Amino acid sequence: MLKTIFIREIQQNVSSLRFQISLFIVIITFAIGTVSYIISYKDNIKNFEKYEKENIKRIREDAKESASILAVNNRMFMHRPKSNGFISDCKDKYFPNQYNYSAYYVRDFQIGKGSVNPFIKDSNEINWVFIVTVILSFLSLLFSFDLISGEKETRTLALCLSNSISRGTLFFGKYLSVITVIMLETIIGVIISLIILLIFGDIQFTNIIIIDILGFLVFTLIFVACVTAFGLLTSVITKKSNISLLYSLAIWLIFIVIIPNTSIFWANKLFKIEHVEAVINKKDKEADEINRNAPEGSWSSNSGNLFHPEHELRAKNQTNLLNNEKKYMDAYNNSRLRQLESTRLFTLFSPVCLFNYITEAYLGGGYLRFKKNWNGLHVYQKQFLGFFKNFDAKDNKSPHWYNPYENYSTTRKFVDISEVPVYKEKQILFGERLQYLSNYLIIMIIYTGVIFFLGFAVFVKYDVRG
Repeated sequence: MLKTIFIREIQQNVSSLRFQISLFIVIITFAIGTVSYIISYKDNIKNFEKYEKENIKRIREDAKESASILAVNNRMFMHRPKSNGFISDCKDKYFPNQYNYSAYYVRDFQIGKGSVNPFIKDSNEINWVFIVTVILSFLSLLFSFDLISGEKETRTLALCLSNSISRGTLFFGKYLSVITVIMLETIIGVIISLIILLIFGDIQFTNIIIIDILGFLVFTLIFVACVTAFGLLTSVITKKSNISLLYSLAIWLIFIVIIPNTSIFWANKLFKIEHVEAVINKKDKEADEINRNAPEGSWSSNSGNLFHPEHELRAKNQTNLLNNEKKYMDAYNNSRLRQLESTRLFTLFSPVCLFNYITEAYLGGGYLRFKKNWNGLHVYQKQFLGFFKNFDAKDNKSPHWYNPYENYSTTRKFVDISEVPVYKEKQILFGERLQYLSNYLIIMIIYTGVIFFLGFAVFVKYDVRG
């Protein structure tokens, strides 16, 4: 009986004008999104390779001058564009993707915009995740809002329930039919996208990317099931399809617009952090105090004599200034990360946000990628500093007074670049990704189950005589 209802509902949906229009929209958006990704990916790779060459050139020049110059000069590490970005950009343009560091300190992170004009506001990329969260979520509600309320209006629901079919079978059959139709459109769109990538893209379809695609489809299925459950609930609790449509649109706006776009407001209200200007003022005030209390001669710059006694005072004062900067800026950066993590807890009410967090983690991008590199650079910085101090210790002509900002009182010898440890982005292990997304996935599954059974409970109690 379930199979009969399921096939009947599928046939009705597929033969409807609603399906034909929605399929056309899905195919067009997948195609446009893929073409735009290919163009932007090629440009981003070209810009990244240019940056990488220039960065290596600067490192070589510093190494040829001296190991001390190499140690104190600021470096920048930048994320390589993701080859699976056609699935999702993981909001990477909103997360820091550039990091400033030296052998002494990982200073800060920043968001590197791809636009040459900072006044041009970047919009969302039309990638697979965007299509799912915006278009397919809407279509899921569009196909499910009148499943029950529509039959209430036409009185066909009472006729169906007068047969030997159980309410659970009818309800579940309708639910599965919508999920199947939406997933059918998704798969068609994905196939179109992959064909375009194979013909025009420079993407190599490795086993990792294939696994990413399969995982994306699994998570899309769960997300569609969740949104469809909401649509079915609105259909059950109303007697007219136009009312259930309004409820569905309200739910879509809450999930797509209100919760994601008010999260910053609530973060600033509920999880306040100190303003950066206040932090910098405190840091600068304490730095002035450190300079005032520094012994006389701490600012001597007799660079010709490495063993000039006052160079040791200068190195100690500069180290105190660095420790002061670390104290304030590390605390500020940590508070920013805690605020972000707390804000994400607030947005867990939205299945759209949950789906974004799941795919972001699964694809190894966004916040997970940032944290991996931020922590990795701190480990690397200690290795880099250890290498420099070992190299400096072997130079008998160096006084070994370590100055984090200048090269007055350490080795003047050049260093072979091949000996210098270089930071390379580590791939996020598959187990790490699953562990990070597991809580979000569990919440979405529970969310789906609760809404589905709530709708089912209302449907079971529905009086056909009403």
